[in-house]
Amino acid sequence: MQGLGVFSFLFSVITMYSIYSGWNEAVKIEFAISPLSLLVSLVISLFEITQSTKALKLELSDIEEPGNFLSNLLSKEKKED
Repeated sequence: MQGLGVFSFLFSVITMYSIYSGWNEAVKIEFAISPLSLLVSLVISLFEITQSTKALKLELSDIEEPGNFLSNLLSKEKKED
């Protein structure tokens, strides 16, 4: 994902140099590659964020709320007495 973002910026710089040099045909191809690679990078990033969110929700689902933990602890002590 990050590699595609860097690739996109690299092609942006190459496009600017090609414009400066007057290579008009190369500019069309290079400019098309740059936003496409940025778009793919953003889609992959969105997928990774959704996966991370699901994994975090799964991890946090095992944790009890602090109030419940304390009341459970106190009820266990009363049962032992």
